[in-house]
Amino acid sequence: MSLGPWEILAILLVVLLLFGATKLPELARSMGRSMRIFKSEVNEMHQENQPKQEPNQISAAKQSDDEFWNGTSSQPGQTQPNGGNAN
Repeated sequence: MSLGPWEILAILLVVLLLFGATKLPELARSMGRSMRIFKSEVNEMHQENQPKQEPNQISAAKQSDDEFWNGTSSQPGQTQPNGGNAN
C-alpha cells in the first residue's frame, strides 16, 4: 500500500486545518531545532566510542596540504616510486 498524490494532498489539507497557517512555521522551526539537537547528541555518542589518538601521532592518511603539494611525487617531471612519470 503506497500513498498517491491525492492521499498526500488530503493529509496536508487536514494538517493545515488542524494546526492553522500561523502555527505551521512555529512547528517546522521547533522540529528543525529538535533534529539539530538529536544529530549533535548522536555525533557526541559516536565520538565517545572512538579511541582517542595521542596528539603527537600523525597518521599517514592525514597528510597536510603543504606536505602533499611540496612532496616530490606532486612535482612536474619527477618520477613516481613505481617508475612512471608524473606528467
